[in-house]
Amino acid sequence: MSTTQKTQSGEATPPPGRKSPGDEMSRLARFGTSKRIKVWYADPPWDIAQRGKRGAIQHYDLMTLERIKQMGPLIQEMSADNATLLMWVTNAALPDGIEVLRSWGFTYKSHAAWDKYYMGLGNYFRSSHETLLHGVRGKAPFKFHNQRSTLLFPRTEHSRKPEEMIPLIERLLDGPYAELFARRRPNSRSDWSVWGD
Repeated sequence: MSTTQKTQSGEATPPPGRKSPGDEMSRLARFGTSKRIKVWYADPPWDIAQRGKRGAIQHYDLMTLERIKQMGPLIQEMSADNATLLMWVTNAALPDGIEVLRSWGFTYKSHAAWDKYYMGLGNYFRSSHETLLHGVRGKAPFKFHNQRSTLLFPRTEHSRKPEEMIPLIERLLDGPYAELFARRRPNSRSDWSVWGD
């Protein structure tokens, strides 16, 4: 059975409930792009347990959980049918990170931990790692199947993520890629879009 119908003029139209390619392109153009993103890489400025003297508020503006979740419709509209979300969460924000992942239209699959090689802060365990959540929309298998879940990269300045993450992501998944809440352009010639300050 055909997935398209024809008008009286003979032009193909999509079946009910499906947007035409022209409609999709015009929607994406509103966001300054013509491509649908296959890989989202995000480091949200969580405000959960980050407002104290040693919190992230001392370094950059924070966003509430609700504001981060409100990005969901935009992320879903711009995502490819088969897409991946890799999102950093602090220990305090871990349950909320899974909630954001779902609100953005992804299903939690796994996670990795960045071992920072130092004794951090914490009222219980002293944090020496940061967690990277892995979510999938549709089917988005890794190309490379020998990637460890422990990421052994040197610590950087406050909240900056390892530059080694960009080639790691490119080894695992094909683009187009988009980095959210970015502080600088990725050191890559691949197809990266960057949203941030």
